[in-house]
Amino acid sequence: MNQSSVFSQMQQFGVGWVKLWADSATKLAELAQVDKLEKQGVATANSAVDEAGRLAKEVIASAESLSAQWRKTVTSYAERTLDLVGSKD
Repeated sequence: MNQSSVFSQMQQFGVGWVKLWADSATKLAELAQVDKLEKQGVATANSAVDEAGRLAKEVIASAESLSAQWRKTVTSYAERTLDLVGSKD
């Protein structure tokens, strides 16, 4: 093997090695982007769960309030009906 052939092979090896490292760096950057997107997805999911919990509490509180109002109204009408029935005697 002559000296120029060895030099040519070393140069090709160097070019290949640089390309390998560049590809690896690109893939590492892509992996970092996936990590960032994954963290954003988890944050969004946590936010959605928190919001769903908040809305569920609001629905329960509203249902409780409506139920109390309904009982109060029904009790009032029942008392008036008993008063009307009782006053006819």
